[in-house]
Amino acid sequence: MKKALAVFAMTLVFLAVLDGMAALALSEAEKRQKLGSLVRYFEYGRSVPGKLARWQAEPDLRDNLFDVSWRDALLAASAEGFRAEDPGRGPVIRSYGMSFTDNILHAAAEQDPTLVWDRHSGPGAPPNFTYAMVEDDAPSRRAGDVVVFGILASSVPALAAFSNRSWAFEQPAPLTYPIYRPEGDGLARIDPLIASEAAERALASDPDAARAWADQMAREDAFYAPQTFGLTWADRSPFLRLVRRSLATAHVTKTERAILDRRLYPYDVVLVRMIETFAETVRTNDQYPVVMLVQTRDPGDADLLRMAKPVLDRLDIPYFATAEHADPRDISGFLPDGHYRPEVDAIFAEHFRALLAGLGT
Repeated sequence: MKKALAVFAMTLVFLAVLDGMAALALSEAEKRQKLGSLVRYFEYGRSVPGKLARWQAEPDLRDNLFDVSWRDALLAASAEGFRAEDPGRGPVIRSYGMSFTDNILHAAAEQDPTLVWDRHSGPGAPPNFTYAMVEDDAPSRRAGDVVVFGILASSVPALAAFSNRSWAFEQPAPLTYPIYRPEGDGLARIDPLIASEAAERALASDPDAARAWADQMAREDAFYAPQTFGLTWADRSPFLRLVRRSLATAHVTKTERAILDRRLYPYDVVLVRMIETFAETVRTNDQYPVVMLVQTRDPGDADLLRMAKPVLDRLDIPYFATAEHADPRDISGFLPDGHYRPEVDAIFAEHFRALLAGLGT
């Protein structure tokens, strides 16, 4: 028995030494900018707090997403741009979405340079980010504008999240947005306690605020979990980072499936009510609503057109659905990173311009 315990102890010591050597080797490789893909592979397994702390401490790190798409900054820039606009230049396409919607509208503007386009987007932005931007940016629109509400199929489960940090584990951009829940015939909006980059940075010196924010996420955010946010000391170990990465991605996948199965969050009810309220509000302001449904390539993603078409038809809301113009199961239409190929975006742009022509703007 003593011999077995001694062997076990020696094995642990040997593994700890190997782990320490790996940590040193990865640190040295990163300093020398060598073995980039291998270094990133191990970095993906850091805890979310560990990644955010590194991004704050080292702003020049590759793929640093710490200051990306905070809504307060986007709204301030939108208001400033709106004040500088010439009101007489005609209707503006105010788009709210993500890179997929940006790519389509950019292609449309290349095809027709007379289009005036103002974008408000975030990385993989879920519908709650986009809907909140539509709501909060209302003062920076005028009568006659076209308002595009972009919905990305792969981001639908994030309706139950406050931030990309909780559901995009490997690249957890800390930008935040509200969670909406059904209430009566409408939606209740639950705003995150942290709503700006400055407030996020201040958490490091305000443990009470950090605790309150963690408590709110644990209470309201379906993705918040120890697998992604806990045991930050384990970030020192490359081996434990690999273990965390496996556990974290499994947790996110499981949570997404539970949401799409309507066991954790009524995403379909929330999306339909968002679309209804979006169209009503925009029309009340003498603007033109357009819902853009971007279907992504994973067969397990929410079927946006099937879910939204009944309400779109019932309320006669103009919409553009990528699934009507390109088969999302045809992987040849996608780039390796999951975006549509430029030639497919060009096809989408042609159909989108035809939709605009039919609005009478």
